[in-house]
Amino acid sequence: MKDFILEMYLDAGDAAIEDSVESLLYMTGSTGNSSVERDGIRILSAYFDDPIDRDVAAANLEDLGVECFFDERERIDWLDRYQQSLEPLYIGEHFIVAPDASLIARDTTRHALVVPQEQAFGTGSHETTSLCIEMLETLDVAGKRGLDIGAGSGILALAMCRLGADHVIAFDNDVDAFAALRDNRVRNGVDGARMPIFIGGLEALRGGAFDIVTMNIIPEVIIPLLGEVKSHVDGSLILSGILVVKRDDVVRACAEHGLELAEERANGEWWAGRFKLRAL
Repeated sequence: MKDFILEMYLDAGDAAIEDSVESLLYMTGSTGNSSVERDGIRILSAYFDDPIDRDVAAANLEDLGVECFFDERERIDWLDRYQQSLEPLYIGEHFIVAPDASLIARDTTRHALVVPQEQAFGTGSHETTSLCIEMLETLDVAGKRGLDIGAGSGILALAMCRLGADHVIAFDNDVDAFAALRDNRVRNGVDGARMPIFIGGLEALRGGAFDIVTMNIIPEVIIPLLGEVKSHVDGSLILSGILVVKRDDVVRACAEHGLELAEERANGEWWAGRFKLRAL
């Protein structure tokens, strides 16, 4: 795929003409622009997906007396190039996570997860995610039912599936997370019936208890939901996304809901805890 480029040479000191050009470009099919200043001349480059859109934009600029030049270049997929430059992440004792399957050795004995660097939905590179995965490794997940609240990329739900969970529900209240959840499920070869996904809140579950529940969010979201979350816990509740300085607040709030701390881990400034229902 190519970028069709319109380059304009402007007097760097003429803010009025620059504003006029920017305004006209805004009304065209330009996908974006960039600028650089050299020897008192500002070179403004506008990018187009189609040469016809570029030509129309140039015609619209004629009345401004702007000098225009045409160029075209192969488009660089910077995200793909960045991903290819990354090294796979080794998490805990059993997982390897990479943005592309080509980065994972075919003969690896680790559980492999492919999760691209997309938006802010969790790729395993953050301490909060790795802490959760390390805790999941310590549990007997095989044949169990899991729930990932605020799933983002779905990496924790996928990790549960890799560890042998029979059924894991993953959901998030951010509509932009749906594509990441769906695509990562496909990338990792997990059947939709085994890992259902949806966009919504806890109320959409309408009951049901799970052997393992994960919440990698922030304390300000976790704490108000503990009352609702507790009703879905029939085993372990792993909480992460928590700064070490907030640890006591979370432990205290859990205790108020009959959840006692069974395990805790920290990595730098981040903390995660595994909780169980207090025995009656």
